[in-house]
Amino acid sequence: PLDYAGSPRLKRPDDFDAYWNIAQQRLADVPMNPRVQPVPEKDTATGRLFRVTLDSWNNTPIVCWYFVPRDADPLTTGAAVRKFPAIQIMPGWGAEEPPVDRTADGYITLSMNPRAHGPSKEFFTTPVNHHLWNIDNPEEYYYRAAFMDCVRGLDFLASRPEVAADRIGVEGGSQGGAFALAMGSLDTRVACVVSNVPYIVNFPDFTELSTLGSGSIFGEYSRRQDIGERVRDTLAYIDIANLVPNIKAPTQVTVGLQDPVCPPLNGIVAVNRIPGSVPKELFIDPEAEHEVSEPMRKKNKAWFERHLKP
Repeated sequence: PLDYAGSPRLKRPDDFDAYWNIAQQRLADVPMNPRVQPVPEKDTATGRLFRVTLDSWNNTPIVCWYFVPRDADPLTTGAAVRKFPAIQIMPGWGAEEPPVDRTADGYITLSMNPRAHGPSKEFFTTPVNHHLWNIDNPEEYYYRAAFMDCVRGLDFLASRPEVAADRIGVEGGSQGGAFALAMGSLDTRVACVVSNVPYIVNFPDFTELSTLGSGSIFGEYSRRQDIGERVRDTLAYIDIANLVPNIKAPTQVTVGLQDPVCPPLNGIVAVNRIPGSVPKELFIDPEAEHEVSEPMRKKNKAWFERHLKP
């Protein structure tokens, strides 16, 4: 049902806001220490590519790809001649987020690789699949750290003279769609959100409806007699459905009606839990499976044009 707002078992912990405030303070205590290196062999007709390394949560470095228009020079100190809207793009489960060039459309892009993804694996890997790392320890769970890695990317964008800091969007698909909704929830610098086929939303239903991917694994861990209660406690802090009531930025969510990995109910619940005062859009592709389909891409582009362009 399109008005469904999540399982009655879906509860915010009493200290939910404190949990995330403490996480953000822990991140703020780590100097960003940005290292910006040109990658000239990957430059395009309209853009220049840079590898950016940032220090993040627990002093762990993370690696991002930064594409800027040719008339913006990230290596020049001082005020930029022109400021551009920017989009931070975040990866699907376990994938690298490669350099994405949208300079021809007038955007700066930061392709974010949180810990244990892409080139950030040089500095951090997990002995188990990343979504299970410290799953019974809310304070040190993987997604708490990874969400803070994504906030660190926003720190970088907001610090750049070539970025219009009031026009920063976030985008991702699947796990990246969860990251995008988390950033809209945790960081008021986000001007708009695009979340495609989002992951880890409404765990009580997600773990029962997901027939491929890691959804059912979350369910298995949450039912274990030895650690199940602690796992459920951890996931309640991470659940995107518990985060999105804090969103203030215009938000678009897309879902595929045939998706067996991140069931469409994930996106429906997320949209329904965003405050009614926030501009929001749900797009359902009746033919799409677990993918960002071409109709979704067109919707994404129109959303960014509407909310990031002056």
